[in-house]
Amino acid sequence: MRRSTFIFLSVVLLLIFGASLWVFSGYSLYNSLFDEKMKSVVNVQMGNTTVEVGSSSVGDPLAFINSTLYHKYSRVTIILGTGDTKDYCDRTGKCQFRTLAASSVSCLIGKLLGAYYYETAREMGYNDSFARRFALEHVSREVSSRWLSTWDKIEIGRGKIGNDKHLLIILRGPLDGAEGNRVYSPRKGVVVIEALDERILYEEAILLQGITGVSCST
Repeated sequence: MRRSTFIFLSVVLLLIFGASLWVFSGYSLYNSLFDEKMKSVVNVQMGNTTVEVGSSSVGDPLAFINSTLYHKYSRVTIILGTGDTKDYCDRTGKCQFRTLAASSVSCLIGKLLGAYYYETAREMGYNDSFARRFALEHVSREVSSRWLSTWDKIEIGRGKIGNDKHLLIILRGPLDGAEGNRVYSPRKGVVVIEALDERILYEEAILLQGITGVSCST
């Protein structure tokens, strides 16, 4: 084998190995989000269901999640669930509670972010009509919701999504690997809504409205 060919193949193999390691690292870090030990936990009773609310920060987890959601981000991503849930929804059409949960979270984020941009426009001297349009345009551009992809796992694991500039909210139900009824923040800029039942997942999404004091019922 010619030396130049050997060097070329060696470089290619190193690149493949490096890329594989990068992907594996992202996957591993993504999965570790759900195993992160919470430093503070409180139990919230919702009817007959006990929901664990936790955060990776010492202090009141309810206050921490509230401040996480109220923080100003340049982007917000809502992960609706994994491919297994999407396939189930497409196959059976029985995903009303997942749809309601997603709508509730989207409404909450829309109101929080919209209020920020509305007030910003008003402070700049614009009238109510323009301020509302200004807020809507920003919310539409900065908030996205989608099903979890392979690339999302890598980006989330590496911290590109889910940080102090890019809020990440993950819906995690029974087909997504949920291990309990929990609402928690495993790291800065990430909120996970996790439940063993789709109805409870929706109720947990409503719980976020209670934590933030924002209602989407009107």
